[in-house]
Amino acid sequence: MFQKVISTKGFWRSVIILAGGLIFIYNIVDIWFAYDFDWALYAENRFAKDNLLRFFVANIMSGFVYGFVVTFLKFRGNIKKRDKQ
Repeated sequence: MFQKVISTKGFWRSVIILAGGLIFIYNIVDIWFAYDFDWALYAENRFAKDNLLRFFVANIMSGFVYGFVVTFLKFRGNIKKRDKQ
């Protein structure tokens, strides 16, 4: 079932779109709550030399995990429903 789901047309596109959406929304909420929309302070803290790699890796990994899990469950449900009929 796993291979069937991940090879379905549109699966990886959905993963990337959901990952990008999560990364965008998470960072906007983070700027809002932690920095009160102070873009300069946010950039100074998040893009500092020692935090830059951590910032990008954490965003990409969390976005990928979220996008993959949600998309996998959605596509698996659609496949099961289609196979039942």
